[in-house]
Amino acid sequence: MFTDAESTLVYHITDVANLPSILNDGRLISDAAMEQHDPNIVIGYDHIKLRRLREIHVPCCDERFVGEFVPFYFCPRSPMLFTINKGNVPNRPAGCQRSIVHLVSTLQRMIDLDQRWAVSSGNAGAFHTTFDDQLMAVNMLDWEAIQAISWSGRGHQKSAELLVADFVPWSAFHQIGCYNSAIAGQVTELLADIEHRPTIRVERDWYYA
Repeated sequence: MFTDAESTLVYHITDVANLPSILNDGRLISDAAMEQHDPNIVIGYDHIKLRRLREIHVPCCDERFVGEFVPFYFCPRSPMLFTINKGNVPNRPAGCQRSIVHLVSTLQRMIDLDQRWAVSSGNAGAFHTTFDDQLMAVNMLDWEAIQAISWSGRGHQKSAELLVADFVPWSAFHQIGCYNSAIAGQVTELLADIEHRPTIRVERDWYYA
């Protein structure tokens, strides 16, 4: 369960093919900001991304849209990764989790960015989700579901998110979790000339069988 912001890890998943543009920009940007840039490889449902961009507000953050925030999960091996790997997302074949990496930071590091942030009670793309910008809201999350390996029926709760407004600098990440050594090797090559190089690890337990 949640203990403190310094030890609480947060995870953003993206395709390894998106790393060059992230590194070139020096930051990870929101989907709303992405509309003004060259598009990255999308790993989620288009209709849900549109809902986050145009329909669901974060009341505690000046009614801004969810899509204006960079999303993080409080666990690896998320329900979204499961769905992507099953081939349920358009243009993403079954087994495609191999190319997805986890960018890891801490809750405290996100708070220290001094940008607007919020915690969602579950999947921030669902209309019944609630939002809060107070740290105590993290304690109220369903940590049993978040930490569960088997989460059938609790996917919404396990999908609770930390939302950080607009962008997150590359320097905020301290680790990159990869499916296998081949992907870890690709990431190592991409970071060869980058000043800030997070630790790169194969974290097979962060993925599905």
